[in-house]
Amino acid sequence: MSLTLITGPANAAKAGAVLERFRAALSREPVLVVPTPADAEHYQRELAAEGIVLGAQVVTFSRLVRAIAEATGVRPRVLGPVARERVVRLAVADVRLDVLARSAEAPGFAVAAGALFAELGRSLVGPARFVRAVRGWEDAPAHAGELAALFSAYHRRLERLGVVDREGLARAALDALRERPAAWGARPVFLYGFDDLTPLQLDAVETLARHADVCVALAYEPGRAAFAGRAATVELLKPLAERHELLDDRSEHYAPAARAALHHLERGLFEPGAGRLAPNGAVRLLEAGGERAEAELVAAEVLELTGAGVLPEDIAVLVRGGAGEAEVLGQVLEAYGVAISMERRIALARTRLGAGVLAAARAALPGGTAGDLLTWLRTPGRLPDLDTADRLDARVRRAELKTAGEARRMLARLEGDGPSVVASPVPGLLAALDALAAAAAAGSEALLDAVVAEADSIWTAPHRRAAAVLGPDDAADARAAAAIRAAADELCDPALAGEPAELLAALGDVPVRVPAVPGAVLIAEPLAIRARRFRAVFVCGLQEGAFPRHPVPEPFLDDAARTGLARASGLVLPRHEDVLARERYLLYAAVSRPEEVLFLSFRSSDEEGDPALPSPFVDDVRALFTDELWERRGRRLLAEVTWPAGAAPTPHELRRARAAAEDRPEPPPLGAPQTAPVLALLAARDTEAARGLETFAGCGVRWLIESVLRPQRTEPDPEPMRRGSIAHAVLEQTLRRLRERAGSARLTEASLPAALEELGAAMAELRATAAGTRARAALRELEVDLRRLLAEEAASGAGLEPRWLEWGFGGERDEHGPLPLEETGLGVTGRVDRIDVDADGRALVRDYKGRRVTAGARWARDNKLQVALYALAVRDLLGLETAGALYQPVGARDVRPRGLVRDDVPGRYVNGDVVSVGELDAGLHAAREIAARAAADLRAGRIRACPDACTPMGGCAYPAICRAAEATAEEDAA
Repeated sequence: MSLTLITGPANAAKAGAVLERFRAALSREPVLVVPTPADAEHYQRELAAEGIVLGAQVVTFSRLVRAIAEATGVRPRVLGPVARERVVRLAVADVRLDVLARSAEAPGFAVAAGALFAELGRSLVGPARFVRAVRGWEDAPAHAGELAALFSAYHRRLERLGVVDREGLARAALDALRERPAAWGARPVFLYGFDDLTPLQLDAVETLARHADVCVALAYEPGRAAFAGRAATVELLKPLAERHELLDDRSEHYAPAARAALHHLERGLFEPGAGRLAPNGAVRLLEAGGERAEAELVAAEVLELTGAGVLPEDIAVLVRGGAGEAEVLGQVLEAYGVAISMERRIALARTRLGAGVLAAARAALPGGTAGDLLTWLRTPGRLPDLDTADRLDARVRRAELKTAGEARRMLARLEGDGPSVVASPVPGLLAALDALAAAAAAGSEALLDAVVAEADSIWTAPHRRAAAVLGPDDAADARAAAAIRAAADELCDPALAGEPAELLAALGDVPVRVPAVPGAVLIAEPLAIRARRFRAVFVCGLQEGAFPRHPVPEPFLDDAARTGLARASGLVLPRHEDVLARERYLLYAAVSRPEEVLFLSFRSSDEEGDPALPSPFVDDVRALFTDELWERRGRRLLAEVTWPAGAAPTPHELRRARAAAEDRPEPPPLGAPQTAPVLALLAARDTEAARGLETFAGCGVRWLIESVLRPQRTEPDPEPMRRGSIAHAVLEQTLRRLRERAGSARLTEASLPAALEELGAAMAELRATAAGTRARAALRELEVDLRRLLAEEAASGAGLEPRWLEWGFGGERDEHGPLPLEETGLGVTGRVDRIDVDADGRALVRDYKGRRVTAGARWARDNKLQVALYALAVRDLLGLETAGALYQPVGARDVRPRGLVRDDVPGRYVNGDVVSVGELDAGLHAAREIAARAAADLRAGRIRACPDACTPMGGCAYPAICRAAEATAEEDAA
C-alpha cells in the first residue's frame, strides 16, 4: 500500500491524472474525496455521464470519516452542530470562571468557544495535552488556565452524555482503523481539489496510506508566491509518498482566443518581472459606484455572455464579501432575468418552513406574539388558501393586537365569517395550537416530537397522493424538515434541550444546506469552485479590507499567544492573522478557473458616494497587462440611475432609460366621472351622512374615495381618531351613569364630584384592559383632559340638561328619518353626540372634536357643515327651538366650545360665537344652502379636486390617486 502525491500549478491536468487512476481502480470500489458537497455532486454527475454509477463513491471528508467508522465498527452517537453549542454552554456553567466570567455572559461566548474546541480537535489536540501545554507555558495569558478547564469540562460533558463530536468521531475511526487495518479492505482513496489539509486530514491520509492505495493531488509549485502558504503541507507529505509526480503547467484547456492572456495571468500573478501582455478581452475590469451598481454591471455582462451562447451553468460569480453581497447579487441577477444558484447554509429560522414551524411553537407558548401566529398561518402548506390568514391579519392590525392569545381569540371568531362554500379551517388550526401547547407542558421531548410532526404536516400537505417531483422551494422545505428531525434527534436528551424558549432558539440556529441547482449561474465563495472550471468567472468585491481581508485575531488565543504556546510546549496551532499568503492563493485559485473570460470587479465609491479603495490585488493584475485593461474597463457609477438607451441590458431597463430621457408632462388630476354606470350610481344615492356632505363640500375626490370606493383599512386608526372614539364613549357613559345616579345628567358645581367619580370608574375599566405602557399613559392623559372639560362646563357652562346622548337620525334603526334637502332629493343622516335642553325646550347641540375646532363665523368659508346640519335636524325632526350649535374641543388648553350660540344662553363662550337669534338662523340657513349645493353636485357627479380644502392643514389627502396637489403646485409656479 502506498501514497501517491501529485502536485502542480492550477490547470496542470491534476484532475485528469486523479480521475484516470480513479477509473482504473473501479474494480476495487474507489473513493474520491472532494472539498464540498457541491464538488461531490458535480463529479458524481460527471462520472454518471460516463456510466460510472455503481462501485465508486464521491464524498466529502466528513463522509469519508463516516465510511471508515462504519467499516471499523465505530458507531458512537455523534454530536451535531445544535447539540454542540448546548454542550459548550453546559461546560461553561460547570467551570468557575474569574478572568472570563464577564465574557462568558456574552451571547457569542459559547459559539466562539465551540469554534476553538473544534479547531483543537482538527489539530489533534486533546484536553490532557492542552492542559499540559498551558501548565508549561510560563508567559501564558491570565485566561489560559480557564480556557484549558473549559476544554476539559467540554470533553467531560461529552463522556457523560455518551457522545462524541465530529472531530472525536474522526479520531476514534482512525484509531480503530490503525487497530483493525483489514476492516477498510483494499479500497483506494483519492483526494482532489483541496488547497490545504488540516492535521486531522493529514492523519487520515497517513493512516489510510499504510493499508490502502492513497492518491493526493494538491495545487503547488515550488518558489511561487501564490503557493507560499501551501508549502508546509506538501513538505509533510513528501516523506510519506512512495511516488511524487510534479506536473507542468498546461494551457490547452483555455479557449484559443483567451489562451495567451489567461495563461499569462496564471503564470505571472504575484511574480516579479512577469512582463505585460494585451488582455485581448479575456481579462476585464469592472468599476462600479456602490454595491447595487456592481451587481447591475455583472448582470449586464452575464446577459451578454448568455446571449452569445454561453450556458448559465458555465458562469460563476464569486463573492468575497459574505452572504449579504451574495444576496444583493442574486436579487439583481434575478431581476434582470438570470437564473441563479447559490450553495449556502442558512439558519433554520430564515427558511420559510422553519420560520413557520418555530413561530407556531412560540405562539402556543406564553409570550407568543400575534406576529408568530400570522407567520405560522402564512407558511406555504399550512392553509389551502390564505383567505383566513389575510382576514386575521387585517383584524389584528386594525385592533393592534400584540399577543398570540389575543390573535387566537380573534381567529376563533373568524369561524363561519368567511365564504361558506368551503369548510372553515379554524377548528383544525386551534387544535394544532392546543397540541403544541400540551406538548410544551409535557416536556422538551414531547415538544420536539410535536415540532417535527408540525413540520412534516406542513411541507407534505400539498404533495399527498400527488407523486410530484419537488421544485426548488419544495425541496428547500424538505431539507428544512430533515434538519428539524436531525436537530430533534440531537436534542432528545433533556440535559441538552433546556427550557422551551431555549430549545426553540437552538432550533432556529440549525444550519440548513441549500445546494446549488444545475442549469443556472453559480454565485459562490472563491474556494467553492477550486475543483471545477467555468467558461466565464466574475470575481466581485475586490475592495481594500474585503479581498484581501484584514487579519482577525482568534478571540481566545491570538497569533502572539499561539507563538508563545508553541515555543513553551511544542504545541503548534494554526495562525489566524497571517492572512496574506492565504488570500493570495485564494485569488490565484479564482483567476485560474475561467476558460474564456475573467471579470474582476471593484467599487470606486460606496452607496453614500464616499470614495472606496480597490484591492491591491487589482494593481497586481494590472501590472501583468497593458493599459488597455484599465482604459477599456466597464463602468457604472453611482449617479447613473438608468442605463444609456443603447447599452440597456433588458427591455425593462430600456423602458426606464427612455422614460428618463423623455420630457413628458405629469398626468392630469383626476377628473369628474364620465361613464353612465358611475353617474347612475351617484344619482341613486338618496341619503348621505352629514359628515360625508361636509367632506364633499371640502373636496369631492376625498369623498369619492372614502364614501364610495371605501378601501378596507388594514392599519390601526390614527391616534387622534382612537382618542376621539374613546372620549365619545367615556363622556356618554359618564353622563348616563350620572343620570342614573342623581336623576339628572346636568353638569353643575354640585354634580361635578359625582361626574368625576363616574369618569374615573369608566377610565379605570379601560386601563384594566389596556395593553402596554404607552396605551395606559395615553388613557391617563385623556382622563386629565376630560376632567378639565367636565370641571370647565360645571363652572361656566350653560347648565342645560343633556336630554339626548348619541341621538341618531336617518339610519335603519333610528326612530327619526333623515333630514330632507327637498330641492336635491337627498336626505341627511347622522349621529349627534349630545343635545342639551333647557326648561323652555330650547336645544343646544354639541359635537365633540379633537383639539382643533371651527368658529361659527368660518363655517361657510371652511365648509364646516356637520354641527349646523345636526342643529337643523334637531329643529326639524325633534321640533325643538335651536339655542346653539357648538363644536366641543377635547384635549385643547382652551376647552370653550366654538360655533354659534344665542346671546340669551348662559355660559362662557368666545365673544365672536355669541350671536342674536337672527344671526344664528342665518348661519344655519347658509350651512343648509352649502349642503344643498354639495348634495346636488354629488348626485350629478360634479366631483372636483380641492387640495387646499382637502385636509385641515391643507394639501391633498390622496395625492397618488388625485394628483391635484402636484398640478396645483405647477399652476402656482407658472
